[in-house]
Amino acid sequence: MKVQSITFGLVLFAYSAISGATSLKDYTPYNYEVLFTNPVCKTYTYDGDVESNGGELLYSKPKGAYCKSSDSRASGNRHNAPQRRLIDWIRSSETKNIFLSYLSFSNRTIAKELCKAVEKRDVKITLVFDSNNEADAGRMATANFLGRCKNKDTGNSPYIVTRGNHSGLGYAHNKVFMVNAGEQKGVKIAFSSGNMSSGVTTHHENWHFVTTSPISHFAKMHECLRDGMLDHANSKKEYISFIRNCRAGIDSPAEDDIKVYFIPGDGREATAAIDKAMGKAVSINMAAHRFSYGTLMKMISKNLKKGKKFNLVVDDDIYWTGVYGQGMGRNTTFEYGKVSTLRKQGMKVKYMETYADDVWEPRSLQLQHNKFLVFNNKDGSGAVFAGAGNLTGSAFTKNFENFYMVTIPEVHQAFVTQYDHMWNDLATGYSNMPTELVLP
Repeated sequence: MKVQSITFGLVLFAYSAISGATSLKDYTPYNYEVLFTNPVCKTYTYDGDVESNGGELLYSKPKGAYCKSSDSRASGNRHNAPQRRLIDWIRSSETKNIFLSYLSFSNRTIAKELCKAVEKRDVKITLVFDSNNEADAGRMATANFLGRCKNKDTGNSPYIVTRGNHSGLGYAHNKVFMVNAGEQKGVKIAFSSGNMSSGVTTHHENWHFVTTSPISHFAKMHECLRDGMLDHANSKKEYISFIRNCRAGIDSPAEDDIKVYFIPGDGREATAAIDKAMGKAVSINMAAHRFSYGTLMKMISKNLKKGKKFNLVVDDDIYWTGVYGQGMGRNTTFEYGKVSTLRKQGMKVKYMETYADDVWEPRSLQLQHNKFLVFNNKDGSGAVFAGAGNLTGSAFTKNFENFYMVTIPEVHQAFVTQYDHMWNDLATGYSNMPTELVLP
């Protein structure tokens, strides 16, 4: 199989009037860039003979799919790597304030850049991340490092809080990086599948970098998310009520080409949007890390019976879960069962062979961490459903999540191109998967 490493970028600009805008493109400034990690990694060979399910000898893990932490530097330093773009935003002389919210915060390269921004330019930093990190000193180390940064002249230092995991709430699983909220020159918002970890380098992820007007509905909604996470995250009821009221108070109309869904609260609407897009599409290409949302499984099953084509790329942990009959890595036997059932109904599945430092008790993992659905219509148009959440019930009901349905043609095309790369160059079909889990 021919393997290549590609980073797809998409940059667009618009200068039209903002009055009555129904498209994100109607606002000035406008810039939408889609970047995929597509890590640059060495080829890792097996020490001995490893056989595939099809009876062929395998000599190595797929190049560009299987990556170790030692590959992070080369992957992260590329001009179009998500990590590089985040650094560009942080270093910009126009950057005055940054709000970021992630499940985990462990990328020391980004933390150092944020620290410099505080110390040298007095940039205001606010970080929200998941409260479960508090129980692990290692997982708190990078946040604690950032918290010690201070501007000597003003005394300004980052404001850091944890959220989630109480009063009916799940993980604080949002993935948002917002620069200059409310600034008239423009707001920059990055949303992603990736955390502020290896999610900007060696995990397989998608990142969206959007620049828009501070009065766009899209920008205002992310101010709602920020304020909700900081001041109204004590319970599901409180957060849902705040987001609902905050949304109602936005003067700008919601854009037609990018719909925003914040969880908890918008789970039904997000699910309904997927159902509608699925009904219109002739084929659906999916990538998932966690895969167990029962309502979505029923929707896929229903549309498979109608003859629609479904492709799914998942982490090879799901494959190995089936081989060994127990949860492997971050996946479970329940998820394997869901994938297996839909596969028998006609869904095509491939696996991303990713790194782990230990087979049975891994501490360091590389993940196929994308979670998106690409809807392809008969006329060539389509949509992309993407964001922070996994395809699980919790992601649509109780976690703090940010999802998006995007119908901007260039964004859809970027995902179509990327999926071809994932499916044809990176992922492995069942017959070519190894019969035993051996780490090169």
